[in-house]
Amino acid sequence: MKFKCLLSFALLFGLSLTNFAQDDYLYEDDEELEDTVKFSFGINFGAYFSNNKTVEVYSGRPDITPFNIPFVLSQPFNQQAIRDYFRFDYYIAEYPIETRYRTASEIGGHIEYNLSKVIDLYLDVNITQLKFEQFFTVGIIEPNNGRIDGDRLEQIPLFGEENRFHLNLGAQFSMYHDEYSNFYFSLFGSLNNTQMRRNYFVINNIEYEIFHVALDRPNQRLGGIGYGGGTGLGFKYKIMDHLTTDFYYNLSYAQTNLSEAFQPFGFNHGLGIRIIWH
Repeated sequence: MKFKCLLSFALLFGLSLTNFAQDDYLYEDDEELEDTVKFSFGINFGAYFSNNKTVEVYSGRPDITPFNIPFVLSQPFNQQAIRDYFRFDYYIAEYPIETRYRTASEIGGHIEYNLSKVIDLYLDVNITQLKFEQFFTVGIIEPNNGRIDGDRLEQIPLFGEENRFHLNLGAQFSMYHDEYSNFYFSLFGSLNNTQMRRNYFVINNIEYEIFHVALDRPNQRLGGIGYGGGTGLGFKYKIMDHLTTDFYYNLSYAQTNLSEAFQPFGFNHGLGIRIIWH
């Protein structure tokens, strides 16, 4: 009887150890699975503030392009509509003075690799559409207009449109993190591809194109590849088990390549939010 009791106790003890070992094994499996989830994916939404060192290309001045504003106005197929609008002789009184890009929206994708508890490697790919909106001034010679201040002046709206593709490859270094939040700074190298889309002005609701061609590539619009680097700050906050928000600011020093005459380096700023799945 005692033997049977001891045997039963031994069997129960053995089953308990087996169940405990299985639970521990499953727990270790979960930890190992969690540790192997190294990649995260996200979407970027932000604002892009470009330097203005290339925006002068859209000013339509004769020293910028041979197909400038006076050239477009003097074309035979444009002259009749222009004269009907102004009615008198006219001249270009002033080109845009404060040439600058407008603040642009930026959208793209984000891939992140968790190298350690304090270092994440990442790749950002963003697309930006920049716009230039200014005026040039036309002087209209009206005989006997009686104006004390001279000829009548009219401002003509002038536009430029440009696409940029940004690729940033770098690392994020955590300065403070806990279970839900992570404050970090980043360092990255960057490549960008810039393409001019349009440059035109509008008179009497008619659009007049200003053409820009590269002498070595007459069939292509202005544009090219630039490079640079930068740094940034960010704050991540985990809102769900597999969902994190990332508020970021980037400062980059990069080349913008539109043509041989317009390849300057300058500072650019980016401010936005990422939604990251992991």
